[in-house]
Amino acid sequence: MENLNTKAANLANSVQDIAQTYYELARINVAQAGTKAVARAIIFFLFGGFILCILLLAGIGLSLYLGHLLKNAAAGYFIVALFYLLVFVVFYLLRRKIILPFIMDFIVRRIYDKTDNEL
Repeated sequence: MENLNTKAANLANSVQDIAQTYYELARINVAQAGTKAVARAIIFFLFGGFILCILLLAGIGLSLYLGHLLKNAAAGYFIVALFYLLVFVVFYLLRRKIILPFIMDFIVRRIYDKTDNEL
């Protein structure tokens, strides 16, 4: 009878150890996913800032160039502003049919992609 009690106690300890190991593994996986998400967000904002600077400087340069060609600096700036307005309107009109589904699909793929080993 004592042998049976010892085996039951060992089994209970083993089950408790397995549960604790699964709990620790889940904590590590959550921490890893969280740090990966934060790292991706930082990289996204850095790249976004760089792209914003590039677009801003390219827009200013194009405005100055067009102003020089047209011999009217204001016309160059208005042409570039009109181009940016046109791009904005196109994105605004396509947001529900193309842009939002693309972004949502991209996010879902990134969440459920188990083979992703890099940022």
